[in-house]
Amino acid sequence: MRVYPNKLKPIQYINHTPYLVFANYPIQKIKDVSLVKEWLGCTTAFRSDKQGIFIFCDEVEEVQWENVNTDDASTI
Repeated sequence: MRVYPNKLKPIQYINHTPYLVFANYPIQKIKDVSLVKEWLGCTTAFRSDKQGIFIFCDEVEEVQWENVNTDDASTI
């Protein structure tokens, strides 16, 4: 059983998508996944039968950005 502090949450790639992991709990310890997600404040839970754990996490969304021309001082 592992709950990660706010600043030390690892990123794990699941199906080529990055997720910020809140906690890992043994499958047999969890009776209601929805309640644990609500308690941790996360939106997603994966069940890994191979590892015998639930992974509670949030998807890391891609940031929308555009290049800004810093040579033009009149826009500042």
